[in-house]
Amino acid sequence: MLRFQIFLVVLILQFANFAQAKEIPVQARFFVGITSTDPKNVNDAIVADGLKKFDNVTQVGFEATYPIVQYLNVGVRYTKRLAESDPSSGGTTGYNAKIDQDAVLLLARGTFLKTDIVRLDAFAGFGGTNTSLKIKTATQDGELTRRASGDWFANPYTAFGGSLSIGYKQFYLVFEGGLESNKVDGFKTTGHVNSSINTLDLSGGYFTVGLMFDGLSGTIGK
Repeated sequence: MLRFQIFLVVLILQFANFAQAKEIPVQARFFVGITSTDPKNVNDAIVADGLKKFDNVTQVGFEATYPIVQYLNVGVRYTKRLAESDPSSGGTTGYNAKIDQDAVLLLARGTFLKTDIVRLDAFAGFGGTNTSLKIKTATQDGELTRRASGDWFANPYTAFGGSLSIGYKQFYLVFEGGLESNKVDGFKTTGHVNSSINTLDLSGGYFTVGLMFDGLSGTIGK
């Protein structure tokens, strides 16, 4: 994960330096939410072993954008996605399945309504993911990983949606919804995992709640 972390740090610093030099109003968002999903082949394999199915994935992340023209921002979003399946009622303690995914999205966000109190916008973006799936049951004990060489991005990922922001001037509460296309394949397997688990489809609709800091000055240190 070292190069992945360095990439994020350098990218965020570039935003800050660009805003600092040009005094561009940077927009930053922090959010948490849920993606509704049904990876059927994975669910079939783990439910048969006494685990609950995956029906949603928790996400938490950060987004930074800056304007290139009026009402159009471009930037990057990083999201950590996590999900865990516990035993069904009466299942054995210690058995579970866990999803862990890092995703980066390059995006463009257009604003349709902009006042001191309310903002409405829509976005679309393309990026990539690195993913792991660990399973431990009575018949399975292993891990599937899909990471690019050098810890860049192994699978493509796209998303689009819109948000409603309510606040005052620079500080807003944000509600966002949209659709994600997020299918992982080409896993590397260690240990023993059901052979039917050759893909993991985390696509679905999502909803997040977060905070937006809009029009922040990039003049720190000057």
